[in-house]
Amino acid sequence: MKLSVRAQILCMIILTLMVLSSAISVVYTKHLNRVNFVELKKQQAIKDSKNIEWGQLQLEESTFAASSEIEKRAKNQLNMSQPQADEIVMIRQ
Repeated sequence: MKLSVRAQILCMIILTLMVLSSAISVVYTKHLNRVNFVELKKQQAIKDSKNIEWGQLQLEESTFAASSEIEKRAKNQLNMSQPQADEIVMIRQ
C-alpha cells in the first residue's frame, strides 16, 4: 500500500509535532524536577536548623533540671534555704 505524497507529508507533520511535544514535555519535567530539588534542599536546611535548635533547647532544659536538682539537694541534704530580703547584704566596691 503506497501512501500519496500528501498523506506522507501529513504523517511527517504529525510525527514532527509528536516529537516536539515529547521534547517539550521532557524539558518541562526536568524543570519541575529542578524546582522540587531546590525546595527539597531548602526544607532539609530548615529541618537541620530545627534539629540544632531542638538540641539546644534540650541542653537548656537539662541545665535547668540540673539547677533544680542542685537546689533540692541543697535544701534537703545541707539544710540550706533562700535568704530573706532583710538577710541579703549588698557589697559595693
